[in-house]
Amino acid sequence: MSFLQIKDTYISFQEWKEEGSISTQSLMSVQREDFEHTGPKQLTDVDWANDHHLRAVAASLVQGAYNLEFDRQDSQDPQGRWWHFFHFELKQKLIDDKDSSIYGVVYEIKCTYPNHLPESTPKFVIAFRGTIISTKSRDMKLNMKVFAGKLHKDKPRFKHALEAVKAVVQEAWPANIWLVGHSLGASIAMLVGKSMAQEGKNLKTFLFNPPFLRYSLSKNIKNPTLKDGILSTKNVIKAGISSVGGDHLWQKRHDQFNKLSDWIPNLFVNQDDPICSGYIDHFRNRKIEDEIRSIWSAIKAAFVKDPQLPIYLLPKAYLTISKISSSPDISKICEAHELKQWWYQMSIGPGFANSSTKVLIDDAIPVGEP
Repeated sequence: MSFLQIKDTYISFQEWKEEGSISTQSLMSVQREDFEHTGPKQLTDVDWANDHHLRAVAASLVQGAYNLEFDRQDSQDPQGRWWHFFHFELKQKLIDDKDSSIYGVVYEIKCTYPNHLPESTPKFVIAFRGTIISTKSRDMKLNMKVFAGKLHKDKPRFKHALEAVKAVVQEAWPANIWLVGHSLGASIAMLVGKSMAQEGKNLKTFLFNPPFLRYSLSKNIKNPTLKDGILSTKNVIKAGISSVGGDHLWQKRHDQFNKLSDWIPNLFVNQDDPICSGYIDHFRNRKIEDEIRSIWSAIKAAFVKDPQLPIYLLPKAYLTISKISSSPDISKICEAHELKQWWYQMSIGPGFANSSTKVLIDDAIPVGEP
């Protein structure tokens, strides 16, 4: 999503807010969910070879991470229905030492007959929640780090998450470990998955509504002469940076990208969600060389000495696109970013019984490099 898109979306949010139809908190924060009310209770027998079942289980475990932080804030005992229903137990809470919030969970499957489970069944699932608005939460600062491409430098959240995942990898084969996350948590899961893939450990990954934040000035300029001038200026800057040693850092970025080719995460995006829908157009129209050698990456390579790939740049993915049939107002945008849409089809709870909202979810399609 470009800066202009963010600006337009923000203006729309402000207009609806001024009309009193929605609050800032409801726009940005996922709410506590009651499993008995909205949970996927229909999924009593999980088929671990069914992609729709896996999606619902993964999303439910992320909701469990959200609820644990809500319980902590409200000083309540945790209600484990979101993971116990699928025979998982809470192995470890991942805590951000800057604000003491629970930002993630390590689950371990507990089954009466573990040897009878299919090989595809995860032994461990590491789930990362997204943004929760509270006076003590630093989630919004982390969202800004995502936008600035600096999340990988955050020690209390990303680096701590990476250490936790590496510890789990010591206990099980990577093929039996899942990474799952929603929104900000999807960004963390994506970075962790990339880091592990760089080491040759490819973890099955489910990314729900991952933020796509990318600004392209030339795409938003309509005047052909001005656009050509911008592109020419970019090429001159790139040539200048190459002359002072930028090429070897770009090569590092190419090497990073190629090492990710065997890791194929599952991306779940809603076409009406301005935070993540950019992935749809990105995979349809991207040019890898332009992405790797973008003007911003050129400046970073030459002056910041940071060869890190943009967080959104992936060789391949399985892309699942959803759309919501509801009234065309700001509430549709909120619904489009909600986590619960991804288990909607498996729910028989009363939370959906009287809702006019209908979630349509396409089958996953492989996207990216052949």
